[in-house]
Amino acid sequence: MIVEWVSEDWTTVRSLFDAHKRARAVIFPALEQGRGQLWTNSLESPTIARLQLAMINALAGDSTSPDAQEIVRMIEPMRLVFGPDEGWTQIIKDLWGDRIGVQPRVLLSPKSLNLDHLLHLREQIPSEYTLERMDLETIKGVDKRRAMHIPTFFGSSEEFFKMGIAYCIKYEDKIVSMASTFTPFIDEFEIQVDTSDHEHRRRGLATAVSAALMSHALENGLVPHWDAANEASIELALKLGYTDPDRWEAYYLKPEDDTE
Repeated sequence: MIVEWVSEDWTTVRSLFDAHKRARAVIFPALEQGRGQLWTNSLESPTIARLQLAMINALAGDSTSPDAQEIVRMIEPMRLVFGPDEGWTQIIKDLWGDRIGVQPRVLLSPKSLNLDHLLHLREQIPSEYTLERMDLETIKGVDKRRAMHIPTFFGSSEEFFKMGIAYCIKYEDKIVSMASTFTPFIDEFEIQVDTSDHEHRRRGLATAVSAALMSHALENGLVPHWDAANEASIELALKLGYTDPDRWEAYYLKPEDDTE
């Protein structure tokens, strides 16, 4: 039987997620801070768990448990889900069958990041652009349709300003590129990058603004993580100094009328 975890103390469940090698900078800050929703198969001695943060679902624990299929069946369509091992992946594939959707991703290692290299890259922007750390008023002016992670994971511009970090590049006082922390964090975070207009792309803006956020992280003892969803993102990450691309997959359940 699957039940929602109601205790404010999440330490009992946290260890179930230790096997996760990917998305750790999203999962573990949430567990430490008690963010999102948590389900388990026991309030006393849980052996499996599911953490949901908006559209993201992380499965954990013993995938051979009799309750494992039930906890996967609870996941609504179009919610991204992944587990730490092949056992969970196989349950997802078996249950969802033809309705399964796949999101290929690539995790890169931050171990080889070099501060001098990043400081050099952050300066490589054309003179008509300006790079700055975003203050509260600038964050309030961001088009949240392009920065959905702000209302989704932080709730408001004010909370993002308190709990997040963001840099932007402006052209004629308009934000054209932005790099920020994806979710609230403790000492490690995922990076979210966006260059808004086609006319400003291929000018090194995404490189410079990412390098600004990453150099800030290294100077302050933080670890910036990069999990790419496309080849352009992988190429950018390698340019910034990430290494060892590790390809993996997350899944989602397609609506019943959306199967091929």
